[in-house]
This record gives sequence, structure tokens and C-alpha cells, in this order.
Amino acid sequence: MVFEEILINQFLQSFMNPVLNTLLQLITYFGHPLFWFILAAWLFWIGEEKKSFTLMTILLFSSFVSGAIKQIIARPRPLGLIALDDLNGYSFPSGHSTLAGTIAGYTYFSKWIIKQIKYIAIILAILTGISRLYLGVHFLTDVLAGLLIGTIIGWIISKLEVKITKANFHITKLKEESLLVGFFVLMIIADLIIPEEYFGAYAILGYFMGYAIFKHTNLKQNLNLTQTKKQIAINFIGGTILLGIIGTSAYYLTTGIISQILFLTSGIFITLIWPIIISFTIEKKEEQKNKELKKKKK
Repeated sequence: MVFEEILINQFLQSFMNPVLNTLLQLITYFGHPLFWFILAAWLFWIGEEKKSFTLMTILLFSSFVSGAIKQIIARPRPLGLIALDDLNGYSFPSGHSTLAGTIAGYTYFSKWIIKQIKYIAIILAILTGISRLYLGVHFLTDVLAGLLIGTIIGWIISKLEVKITKANFHITKLKEESLLVGFFVLMIIADLIIPEEYFGAYAILGYFMGYAIFKHTNLKQNLNLTQTKKQIAINFIGGTILLGIIGTSAYYLTTGIISQILFLTSGIFITLIWPIIISFTIEKKEEQKNKELKKKKK
């Protein structure tokens, strides 16, 4: 079967050219955690914390399931192909295809998402799978399994979304939410011990840690005071730049425990550090406005 599957990769790679290489290297990011991690940050900063939380839940479950199966099956990557992407880790199932399938599955089964978006998500998920074959890093069965597994995960999350997003993580309500919170904790711990998803797991852990604290503060109320487009743009751009610096330092400039701490910080930055900075800035501006109004009245 491996030989026949390699023929499919070779057929796709027979069309290789610089334009197609660049295009499929971009498309493959639809199944890359980094893209969705940044999107989750943007959603959180514009006040859509529930959608951001759902997206990070998708990343958590997708990375856990695909990472765990990779360790169990331990299938080597394809050999004898031109590899245009990272060949680290095992091959089955395709992590990119699993995440793309989860996004597409969740999108398709969610009642609040319009049909056009559903179709676009499905097409992009399929193209992500094709890109993994073209880039020479997966077999066909890796991709098909990933898309199928992802679709099932997406369907499950769409059914549990209301219950998940209603979680308050308040100490006084832990008895009511103990099963849900315990499940998330187990998933995160499991993610941390799966080498395939080693670094991403620390960022996800940081996100959920910050989110739990965020729910106990009045930051949400303060963030809602950000009404001008200019203020939103400043918060958006500033947060993205700082998150990029932390993430880049964690991935390229450090190793070991320092890298782990920085990845953890990147997650906390999204749900706690940057909201605190925004809230502090808003409060200062409100104080300044009030002082100016008092002066005018005098």
C-alpha cells in the first residue's frame, strides 16, 4: 500500500513549480495551529472571548487526538520524495489535516455559521490535505484519516459548544462544572506529555490559565469601553506585535525551560496580560477625560 500511495505523491509533485509551491505552502497553514492561535487572540481582543475559547478548544482536542494516535501508530514519514515542509514526528494521521478537518467539521455542523463559510471551510480542508501530499510529508491514508478524525471532533465540539462556552470557571461553581474543568485539565496534561505537540501545549495551557483568571475579573467590562475604531486598531496591532515577539523568541531564540516559559507566557498574554494592559490604558484615558470635563465646567 505504501508503494501505491507514494505514486500519488509523485504524481502530484510532477506538477511542481515555484508558483504552485508557494500557493500550497500557504494553503497548508489552514491546518497549522499558529494561524488559529493568532485568530483566537484577535477574537479575544475584540470582545469575542466565547468564539476564541471555542477555537482554542478545537486546537486542544485536535492536537491531543492526532498527537496521541501518532505516538501509538508510530508510522514513519514518506521517503524518496521532495519534502517542502518539516519532516519531524510521525506521519499517521496528518496533524494539519486533522485540524483542518476539525475546523471544517465544526463549521459545517454549527447552526450559526452561514452556508458560504461552511463550503469555503470544506474546500480549504480538502486543499490542506492535498497540500500535505504535494509537499511530500504525508501519505494519502494519513490525510484521509486526519480529515475523518477531524470531522468527528468538529461535530462533537459543535454539539457541546453551548455547554463549553457557558463555563464560568468560578470557584463557587466548580461543583457544577467539575466534570468539564477536569476534562480540560486532563486534555492539557495529556497534550503536554505528547512530544508531537510539545511546544503548542504550553501555549494552550497558558491560554486557559489566563482565561480562568480573566473570568474572575472586571476586565471584560473595561474592554467593552473600547468604542473607537482607532482604539481597537491600536489594541489589535500592538497586541499582535508583542505576541509575535514572544512567540518568535520562544520558537527560534531559546530552548528548554526558557522556551517552555515563553510559550506559556504567549498563551497567558492573549487572555490576561494584554487585556490588563488595554484595561489600564482605557481607565487612564477615562480619568483624563473626566479631568478635562471638570476643568471645562469650572
